[in-house]
Formats: sequence, C-alpha cells, structure tokens
Amino acid sequence: MIYDVIIIGAGAAGLFAAASACPSRNGFPIRGLILEKSPSPGKKLLMAGSGQCNLTHSGDIKAFVSCYGDSGPKIRSILYRFNNLAVRDFFERLGVPLAEREDGKVFPASLCGRDVLDALLRAASDNGFTLQCSSPVTDIAADGSIDAAGLFTVTAAGKTHRARMLVVATGGCSYPTTGSDGSMFPLLEKLGHTIVQPKPALVPLFVENYPYTSLAGVAFKHVRITIDSHGCLGPRESPGPLLLTHENFSGPAVLDLSRYARIGAELLVDYLPGVRLEDLARELRQAAIGSKKQIATVIAELPAVRAACGTDGEPALPKRFLEAVTSRAGAGCAGGASFAGDVQASRLPGSMLKAIAEILKKDRFTISGDGGFKIAMATAGGVLLDEISTRTLESKIVRHLFIIGEALDVDGNTGGYNLQFAFSTGHLAAESFCRQNPLPV
Repeated sequence: MIYDVIIIGAGAAGLFAAASACPSRNGFPIRGLILEKSPSPGKKLLMAGSGQCNLTHSGDIKAFVSCYGDSGPKIRSILYRFNNLAVRDFFERLGVPLAEREDGKVFPASLCGRDVLDALLRAASDNGFTLQCSSPVTDIAADGSIDAAGLFTVTAAGKTHRARMLVVATGGCSYPTTGSDGSMFPLLEKLGHTIVQPKPALVPLFVENYPYTSLAGVAFKHVRITIDSHGCLGPRESPGPLLLTHENFSGPAVLDLSRYARIGAELLVDYLPGVRLEDLARELRQAAIGSKKQIATVIAELPAVRAACGTDGEPALPKRFLEAVTSRAGAGCAGGASFAGDVQASRLPGSMLKAIAEILKKDRFTISGDGGFKIAMATAGGVLLDEISTRTLESKIVRHLFIIGEALDVDGNTGGYNLQFAFSTGHLAAESFCRQNPLPV
C-alpha cells in the first residue's frame, strides 16, 4: 500500500495532526499511518500538567508570542492561525469539556489526560489513520526532493512503508523514556536539515554553593529571576513563582528561563521585585533601632515586605527563609559569625542589615548545571526554523516533508504553551497535507 501520509510520532503534535485531517477528498478516504516508537501512544501527553494535561492558556493569543523566547516572533503566524480559542473549541467538539483555572491554565474538566488522549485517538481513527506502536523508525529515504514529487520509504521495526507525504512529530529529547529521545534528528540531518543543538528546557537549575538545602519545599509566589551570561544578548528576566528544592532552584520563574542557562552564567534572584533596594535597606535599618523583636519578625513586618504579600495574606517571605538569609548575611559580614533568625534586631550591626537587604534584592549565584533531559519538560533546539515554511510547515529542503511540534527549534514557557504549539503546528500540517494530497489513481 502507498499511504497518503505517514505521521512519525503518536504524541500531542502527531495525534493532533491526524485528528485534524480531512477524512476524505472528493469521496475518497484518506490512507494514513501513525508510527509510534513506544508500546503505547501519548506517553508524554499523559504526563503533562502532572497527569491533568494543561492543554493551553487563556488570554489574547498576541501575548503568547513572548512566551517562546527568541522563536516567538517567527511562529506568530502559526499561533494566530490556530489559536488557543480554536484549541478549546476543537476539544469541546470532540466531547472533552474544559475548565480554566484562576491562573489562566486550561485543563480538561475531568483533570484527566487520558480523556484528551482517547479523544485524539478516536478522531485520528475516524479520519482514516491506523496506529502502529512499537515501531521505531530507523531510516527515511526520499525518492524525491524539493524539485520533484516522489515517495518516502520509511523503515520501522524491520518493515518498510511508502507514502506520498511524511510528517515528523517525534518531539525533542526531554523525558527520553517516553520515546522522545532525539533519535530522529540524525535521520533529518541525513535528509539535509540543520539541527540546532538540543538542550534541556523547562528544567530546574543547579548553582554553586546552593544555600537552601534545608528549605526544600519553601515557595515564593512572585520573584524575579535574571540570568546573565554577559553575552551580546544581555540579561534575560522572568517573573513568577519560585520553588526551593533540596538541591536546586525550580518553579516557573526558573523553568521559563532555563533555555538561556549556561554553566558559569550568573543567576540573580530578586525576592521582592516591587521594592527598591534603597527603600528596603532604609526601612530595615530604622525598624531595627532599639527593637527587641527577632530579626526575622522585623523583616516580615517591614511595610515594603508586607506590601508584597498576596491578597490571601500569606507572607511574601517565609520565616524559615528569613532565618537562613540572616545566617548567610552574618557569615559574610560579621567576621564569619553565625547569627540565627531569632537574634534581636537591635543587636545586628549596620553592615549586616545592609547585607540582608542585598540578599533579598540581589541574591547572586553561579549556574553549575541543570537537571538534564530526564526531568526537563521541554527541549530547546531541534530543526532550524529557517528551513521550514511557517505558512505550511513543509520543509524547504525536502518536498512533502512536514516537521511539527517539539521537533522544531521552538520551546515555550510552562503553563500550556508547549502543547498549544504542538496543536497549532499539528493542525496547520494537516491543512497542508490534505490540500496537497492528490486524488488516488
């Protein structure tokens, strides 16, 4: 059999392309095949949002562009063509009710990723696609090129399949146990494509002399993270929540910037982004005069710090964290002396109060590494975008080859942006290969 289209990869992008395809053309049913490396489809999709499947984000699609780093402006037209509202409508029509959280994240109402996967599989089957799992692709031969239409010969699990068109939706390198292990990139290089070196994205960051091991689980609702490698692009900033683990920095503010992390680069944490350092230092110095309160309490009661509390009244800076900051400031400014967070504020020298304020506003570290692909939620790098038509997602190198989703050099912020890109590219590829699909002879 000669298939109309073969999709390599039964993840979010590949299944969405199959689910979006036209089931027939002029009465002739489409003949489609999905080849999946793993024993079952959608493994990574089922992991999204801790199994709850954060499908996309609410808000104006124009605001999405800035959530994809330097690639954002290049993919604007792709996002606009099939936006977040279109994604929501698509799944509702497939019988998957959706729910939006206060933070803008959109989930299936059941909070079960399996409902999303099952809906996509049903739609793909209805559109004429057959799924073959445990079928890792080991070779792709294109009998044609950009100048001549030909057939693709795809070798998978020892069998060969031929198709008029080919869609690569194999993801990047993150969570390799799901089948997204980067093994497709050498085959795409063989076909003439340039691969931007993959690196982990949406991944926790390690720093030298990490001081918060004892504070694992402490979280901040709003900080500002800056990564500065002192390169030509300048520093990169990200506001948002921060999580301290027993060995590294995590949480959205760090994850969203991890695409820019390099060993040796500076990571700076501002725990009070709405407060000026000068104002914080002045308030702390004045509040400490004659105070018998513990220094951690004095800091927490500062007007600048109280103003940073959320509407729920939770403290912006947890007491355990303030105690650790006090200890760090003492070790650095008082001849190596150790000060606990319960020391009276009036006993602290002015140099130490200044050091505390500086830590709260400019906590500096040197990046020593990241969590690697095993725990990275996305991949930075992949097929060079300049080699793909953003109007059709067809390769400029090989005719009738479409590359979509995380296989491209695009990675988004946490919060549903990567799945949105998978769906946007899957839908556009389906439009393109259905439009180009010739009638059977």
